[in-house]
Amino acid sequence: MKPVPHKRRIWVTGATSGIGQALALKLAANGHSVIASGRNADALEELAGVRGITAKAVDVSNAESLKNAQKAIAQQFGALDTVVVNAGVCEYLQNLPADMEMWERIYSTNLKGAIATIDCALPLLAASEFRGQVVGVVSQVIFAPFSQAEFYGASKAALDYYLKSLAIDLKQKQIDVARIYPGFVKTPLTDKNHFDMPFIVSAEDAANTMTHAIEDRKTECIFPKRLYYVLKTSQWFPSFWTRKFSQQSRVALALSDA
Repeated sequence: MKPVPHKRRIWVTGATSGIGQALALKLAANGHSVIASGRNADALEELAGVRGITAKAVDVSNAESLKNAQKAIAQQFGALDTVVVNAGVCEYLQNLPADMEMWERIYSTNLKGAIATIDCALPLLAASEFRGQVVGVVSQVIFAPFSQAEFYGASKAALDYYLKSLAIDLKQKQIDVARIYPGFVKTPLTDKNHFDMPFIVSAEDAANTMTHAIEDRKTECIFPKRLYYVLKTSQWFPSFWTRKFSQQSRVALALSDA
């Protein structure tokens, strides 16, 4: 296997806003050939005008859309060196019993869509003359339970386990698997949050950190570390953590008389 080059062919999903968009721009600025995909047509048109970026409309929750993306990437680039599985959605559980339609929306993108994207990319990574790389964007939400984040946290925790197991199974195929755990990042997604977000960073700062991790082929990247240490208190002092967030919970329980 040849040494991994600095300049790579990198596919970034969820690249039409937030972290994904900032990451695609940063990677392209560093000289990589970036395939930036997403569903926002206007954002894709803007990205298409950036040197080093090829913009493609892709819905990771749609099998046919991913299949078309695989064919297009193979035809234009021949192979991939890295795929960054970044596309994700977040909704908060407002009422109980749980809204299973909400779960389906979150699951279809954050977990099913992520796995389908990796499956789509694997033949392209295997075709690389270098060592392929799968990068999964998880979340620090998995390190502590949060009120109303049951579905979002569960989807990211499942993705985390999948990636860790996948790393074992792909090792002999000369494909590395990395996991990135962002904390709070200022994006259109987090702009909707109505709670304190400690140690929040800009999308550009997040992209810089993630780019270094990708280029250095780190298997794990957690940022900001200050938030990580705070969240770990949920494991060291679980009773305190539960009591703290029970007082802040706004979930409405729909109790049955039956």
